[in-house]
Amino acid sequence: MFAAVPLVFAAQQATEGVVWLTMADPASSLLNRLAVSTFLGFALVIWPFWVPLSVRTMERSEARRRALTALAWFGGLVSVSAVLLLSRWQPVARISGHSIRYDYPGTGDAPTHFLLLVAYAGCVVVPLFLSTAKLARTIGVVLVVSVMMTLVIERDAFTSVWCFFAAILSGLIAVAVDRDQRLSSISLTEQLSPAQP
Repeated sequence: MFAAVPLVFAAQQATEGVVWLTMADPASSLLNRLAVSTFLGFALVIWPFWVPLSVRTMERSEARRRALTALAWFGGLVSVSAVLLLSRWQPVARISGHSIRYDYPGTGDAPTHFLLLVAYAGCVVVPLFLSTAKLARTIGVVLVVSVMMTLVIERDAFTSVWCFFAAILSGLIAVAVDRDQRLSSISLTEQLSPAQP
């Protein structure tokens, strides 16, 4: 699951490409609404559950696996809540500078946004700091830095811009998975090699 993160991000970013291509065309309004819902489905429904569960599957420490299991359950609740909110709010995409802003009723409700951001971060960022996997904390730190950069650069289009940074960050995940595979194959080779006199 963790190794698939770059592929899932690629699919998510492709759906935002469809959002861009269909925004100005009234004949494509149905396709635009579908692309908006799909992009936000990836961002707000899939990731809160996917990240803690994928980190849990590669965790070797039993105590940390239990904590990650609890976060995966919490992520599931966040994902279900996001489905309910997205179906109720009917988000729309608007251009904000050189990015896309996703608006919905309640966009200006700061306390709700803060609670949603804290719950989301609890599912998406915290598992990386709980994990004992190599580079997990590095990925977590870079993810937090990307949140801060997004808040400074383009707060109005937070979801779109942060997902862009996270998609770039998924390249670091590919490096971490490749590194882990190489270390595993070297260790296996050493175990299978006959002892040298």
